[in-house]
Amino acid sequence: MSVVLAFAGAGICPAVQAQDRIELQPLVADSPVALTPAVDDGPTATVPGFCRASPPWTGRHVLGGVTVSELTFNRGLHLGPDDQQKIASSIRQHTYFGDPDGVAAGILERVRAAWQDHGFFKARVDGDTRIVRDSALDMRIALAIHIDEGPQYRLRQISFKGNRAILNAQALRKLFPLQDGELFSRSAIGQGLDNLRTAYRGSGFINFTSIPNSDVDERNRTIALAVDMDEGRQFLVSSIRIIGLDEPAAENALKDLALKRGEVYNEKLADLFLLTEGSWLPSGASPQSRIHLALNERAGTVALAFDLAPCPIE
Repeated sequence: MSVVLAFAGAGICPAVQAQDRIELQPLVADSPVALTPAVDDGPTATVPGFCRASPPWTGRHVLGGVTVSELTFNRGLHLGPDDQQKIASSIRQHTYFGDPDGVAAGILERVRAAWQDHGFFKARVDGDTRIVRDSALDMRIALAIHIDEGPQYRLRQISFKGNRAILNAQALRKLFPLQDGELFSRSAIGQGLDNLRTAYRGSGFINFTSIPNSDVDERNRTIALAVDMDEGRQFLVSSIRIIGLDEPAAENALKDLALKRGEVYNEKLADLFLLTEGSWLPSGASPQSRIHLALNERAGTVALAFDLAPCPIE
């Protein structure tokens, strides 16, 4: 049985499309850096006005949010009661924003993800929502969740295709915090794919992508994962600039940057620079959002810009 997976970060959302095929759609599409493809050979990165902040939700219950006061699972589940209690407690301790149906749908997906972390790869989840309290300031809901666990699977192996820059398959395999024979875990596979992306972006492969394809052995209840990688080309740094500081201050700050013009782009060094220069950032600013890249695909270069300007008061 063939299974196609599509991960975005550690979040994946499975939807059974047919008896012999499962497609996993991304839950989160946020990227840690903003990529701005370059149209010409210009030496500088175009930096958008990213300081504008908008609330994640501006609906009726934005003040207090939605909390879960009651959460129950159906009986007869194979997942142990201690694990069930941990999942329920994790859900109840959060505050959610949005309409009740949207909140409930998100919680059901969290429950399915939790079961998938215990090997129940094909778990299906639905539930009934009841409003316990509804006021102008907040809302409390109760959820009765039914889970069809399905079989419990273990990881058979992980293999790699398309890796030309990093030929050491054992080194790539170590990036996945899941050993052969262990219960298949959705979050562990997602973390491994994140680690794989980080490793390649640390070597200048900014456009690196990977597609994990799974083969399910129903008889032995195992899953083999084949990661098909598109490394893209390796990018060199063509220019570096700092926005928001005067020229003397910018030159002084750049002395702490281990990444230099003409070198292979290294995302880890760019992140480290922002951590080092964090005092320049306004309170609450996301360091990852302050890195801007302008790619010149033809030349294989990237113009790097760090935005240390304070966000305007609106």
